[in-house]
Amino acid sequence: MSNSPNTTPWLSRAANRQLLLAVVAAASFSTLAALVATGGLSLSRAVRYLECSSDKDIQYIVQSGDEYILVNPSAEWTRNSFLVSRHTSVPKNWLFYGLSTNSASSQGFTLQAPERKPYINSIEFKSSNNELTVNYGENSLKLWRTLCRPAPDINTVIKAANNVPVEYLLLRSTGLSILSPTLGNKEFNLYLYGAIKLKKNSTYSVYQLLSGIQPSLLTGNQSLEMQDARRQLIADNSSTVNVWAYDNNYTYWWEFDSEKPEAETHGGNWCREQQYSTTADYTSQGYKIVSSSPEQRDSGWIRQDYPDGRFSGYLKFRVSCNGTNYTLRKDGSVDADSGNNRGSRD
Repeated sequence: MSNSPNTTPWLSRAANRQLLLAVVAAASFSTLAALVATGGLSLSRAVRYLECSSDKDIQYIVQSGDEYILVNPSAEWTRNSFLVSRHTSVPKNWLFYGLSTNSASSQGFTLQAPERKPYINSIEFKSSNNELTVNYGENSLKLWRTLCRPAPDINTVIKAANNVPVEYLLLRSTGLSILSPTLGNKEFNLYLYGAIKLKKNSTYSVYQLLSGIQPSLLTGNQSLEMQDARRQLIADNSSTVNVWAYDNNYTYWWEFDSEKPEAETHGGNWCREQQYSTTADYTSQGYKIVSSSPEQRDSGWIRQDYPDGRFSGYLKFRVSCNGTNYTLRKDGSVDADSGNNRGSRD
């Protein structure tokens, strides 16, 4: 592949030009005439590929005007490319760690976390000197700043992006946004779908791109693929937990008669310690109880030491605790959690 910024591995220049002309043809003649008369009509804008790191969350930045795609090829196990744009309503999991876009222009961008205790608090990029700054919300992580440089191999970036395709910028690299195809345009969405669909971890983008097209314009196979992607995303983003609830009844055993009161006390304490949470802890978060069944928990014989020398230094007890095991489930949506909470990074 050529290193020309307007070349993609699957779309010819002719097809790219045809798509552009189709969009231009859809604009009003008076609008285009005014743009031409004022010299404001430009049919291309540069696409820049910058390499920022090899071991951080943002390895590459691709820029076209006031839009950016952040790419992290080393994250092969998950979505690894994200969009910074104020020209469209960006799908939740196309946002980098869910950070909102405070500003985005050809001079750079700033992103801010909406969470109270984020892993990444904010990000700033300045295109004048290609300076990237990541401000971590985690106290143990220092602010990270680097100067990005031109990427030596743009093909690596294009091929690696598995969430937001770099082709999004390549097809929108016209001088004026009025001439650029937008999400929701059938041809544009299908081009992006074709670029991303065979990549690992692209399920979210497959769903977003196909569901963004009027259903009547999809083929039967495309409609089925969109529905399958939706089901898979919901299943992946749903969660199930089990909670054992102690009902304050237990049976206990001891070795010698003098040890019975102590065994009773230790047995009750052991049972109470087995309940780590309550169903209310989860129902308050949107979980629902889907099943329950009685469950006893047996300690086996436990040795309790007495440093003060009572009971010849130790006694043994065993307890069987009565309780109920609850299964709770929280149905997810097509959007996954941003992963930007400190707890999710532990």
